[in-house]
Amino acid sequence: MRRLLVVAAFLVQEGKVLLARRPEGKARGGFWEFPGGKVEEGETPEEALVRELNEELGLWVQVGPRLAAVDYDYPDVSIRLLCYRVYAQGLPTPLEGQGLCWCLPEEIDKLSLAPADQLIWEEISRYTKQLA
Repeated sequence: MRRLLVVAAFLVQEGKVLLARRPEGKARGGFWEFPGGKVEEGETPEEALVRELNEELGLWVQVGPRLAAVDYDYPDVSIRLLCYRVYAQGLPTPLEGQGLCWCLPEEIDKLSLAPADQLIWEEISRYTKQLA
């Protein structure tokens, strides 16, 4: 099975967490996730996160500490998902047809998160009050 290194952003503004909804027709379409994407050859995870957030959301970010890491096997791909705290100026713009939601931490539990993102959320949710 194909194995990918994937990065995700935990971006908090005014106590709300940014989530993106995968467009229908893409793998895991309709699920919510922490924004990010695949690490390309020759990139560090931090470089990939900066690139992906600029490409997908028009944001330039500063990458902070890694908050969580999970391994997950989807039917079509196996991933290692690294989630970092990020800091950004300005507002994200959905440039790839994805939905966006600024969610209070208690609202995230009501969303259909992609399975790997659900594991990330379970791992970092106990810290969200400190990160807001």
